[in-house]
Amino acid sequence: MLSDMQMRTVPAEHGSQWIASAWSLFRMRPAVWIALGVIDLAVTVALGAIPFASDLVSVFTVLWAGGMTAAAQGCAATGDVKIADVFDAIRKNFQPLFAAGLVALFASLLCDFAGTRVSAGLHLLISADPAAKAGAAPWFAALLYVVAAFGSAMALWLAPSLVVLHGAAPDAALKASFLAICRNPWSTLVYGAFVAGLLLAALVTLGIALLVVAPLIYLSTYTASRDMFIEQS
Repeated sequence: MLSDMQMRTVPAEHGSQWIASAWSLFRMRPAVWIALGVIDLAVTVALGAIPFASDLVSVFTVLWAGGMTAAAQGCAATGDVKIADVFDAIRKNFQPLFAAGLVALFASLLCDFAGTRVSAGLHLLISADPAAKAGAAPWFAALLYVVAAFGSAMALWLAPSLVVLHGAAPDAALKASFLAICRNPWSTLVYGAFVAGLLLAALVTLGIALLVVAPLIYLSTYTASRDMFIEQS
C-alpha cells in the first residue's frame, strides 16, 4: 500500500523539470550511467534476437526500472552510484517487481495478438474478394491494441519506482501509477514530448545517443515519481 504517500497534481512545466532533474543526476556519474545504459541495451537486443523471447523485454524493463530507481535514489542522496546498486535493488525487490513484470508481459502478448489481427484484417480489406472484406474490419482488434498499449503504459510507468521507493504492493503501484497520470495529464504530455525529442535525437545519431537517452529516461521516471508522490509527515 501507499499509506505513507500522498499523490499530488503538479503544473505542466514540471514535465520538463523531470528531464532536467534527471540530467542533473546523470551528470554526477555519467560514466556509470552510460555503462548501465549499455547493459540495458545489450540485454534488450539479446532478448529481442531470441525467437519467441522478445516479449520478455517487457519483464526485463520493469525489473531494470526498479533497479535504476534505487540507483537514482542513492545517487541523489550521496552523489555516487555503482552498477551493483541496480542489481542489488532488483534482488531485494524481485518478487513485487517480477509480479508487475508479468502484467507487462501479458499486455505485450495482448498487443501482439491484437496487432496480428489488425494486420490480417487490413490485408483482407485491400484484397479483391468482397466476401473476405465483409468480415475483415479490424476495428475491434485495433481498439484492443490501443487500450492494452496505453493502459499498460500508464499503469507500468511509475509502478517500479513506487515498489522500490515506498514498498508498494504490485497492484497498488500499478493503480497509483495509472491514477497519477490521469491526475497529471498536462505535465505527462510535456514530459512525453521531451522524451519523444530525445528518442528522435537517438534515431538521428543512429542509436548512439541511446547510451545517454536510455538511462536518462529511467532517471526521469524516478524524478517524476518523487514529484508526484510526496511523503506524509
